[in-house]
Amino acid sequence: MARRVILHIGPRKTATTYVQRVLQSLVRSREIPAEMYPVRTRDRLDHNQVPGLIDLVRSAGEIGLQEDAWTQQDGSDARALLSAVAGTAGDVILSAEAMSVLRPSGVQAVVSALAPAPVDVIVTARALDRVLPSSWQQHMRNGNFEAYDAYLALRAEERSTRIYETELSRAFWRAYRYGDLVRRWQEAARSVSVVTVPAGSSDPAVTWRRFRAATGVEELPSDHPPIPDDRANVSLTGAEAFAIYGLNLIARAAGHGRREVRAWHRTLIREGWTDRADRGTRLGLPPDMREPVSCWAADDLAGLQATNAVVNGDLRDLEAADMTADPGLPTADEVAAASGAALTLLFAQHSGQSADD
Repeated sequence: MARRVILHIGPRKTATTYVQRVLQSLVRSREIPAEMYPVRTRDRLDHNQVPGLIDLVRSAGEIGLQEDAWTQQDGSDARALLSAVAGTAGDVILSAEAMSVLRPSGVQAVVSALAPAPVDVIVTARALDRVLPSSWQQHMRNGNFEAYDAYLALRAEERSTRIYETELSRAFWRAYRYGDLVRRWQEAARSVSVVTVPAGSSDPAVTWRRFRAATGVEELPSDHPPIPDDRANVSLTGAEAFAIYGLNLIARAAGHGRREVRAWHRTLIREGWTDRADRGTRLGLPPDMREPVSCWAADDLAGLQATNAVVNGDLRDLEAADMTADPGLPTADEVAAASGAALTLLFAQHSGQSADD
């Protein structure tokens, strides 16, 4: 059985894909043993342990999923992952951001399944004023079509009513009220530590070094291999996110499925947008949301400090930024430029030419 399990639970949009891709790359280059970060527990190479852990909590009825998500799972992914953990004597690192939304019963189900190995949890945390816009963008990339203002209004309602504490499908604040998240896992795991994601456009290697320190695993290198853009979770600009929102609205109304629409997104992002000289600015918050989000961030930071969890990084990274100069929403011209780039790609592919011809 593993000496211990280091369980990275995200949440989403807190450099999780970056950390997972680094760990996967270290396995593939044999800089760390495959048993330390098991990415071959089924008939494919994964970059995280989401399949196995989702299968575990799904079988236990402990996670709310969209109707078309993970529908083929039958328990085998969970059994394969648990077998990999049981089959090694060293430290095992697992990473699955979906574990951040579990209620207390789900947390206990995961820790119990990994026993007798002790579980040390790592939470990566990012400032809320960056998480909310990024989360809506991911919502669009998942094929949804909820307007940005409606999305933010729903988050405000859920926070004020605390409905997320009991309703399985209302998961956002179970993940991003960091103090509550840490306390839930402290009740079941041996330890919980926090890694803050640097504010602004800091070198992502800073996040890696903080994560490495949190693991306490000396075999992990201080310097990691670079992660190509096509392997990372490429961020969208505000204009691109709104262009995808429009695409989702029309495509889903026309009967196109989520998987098909998401495949279109990948083509647009990789081939239509990432090489644009001027992609526009990142998405910010609408003016009417800036003061509430600043207050939420301050409240959550105080809640996290009260847990006395070990923090790797700077807690000031979790403070809301000065948003007086924040660009907020993209202009109509910026959305038009992003949409035009997408149309150019479409017509170039249709005519058999490259987009540069």
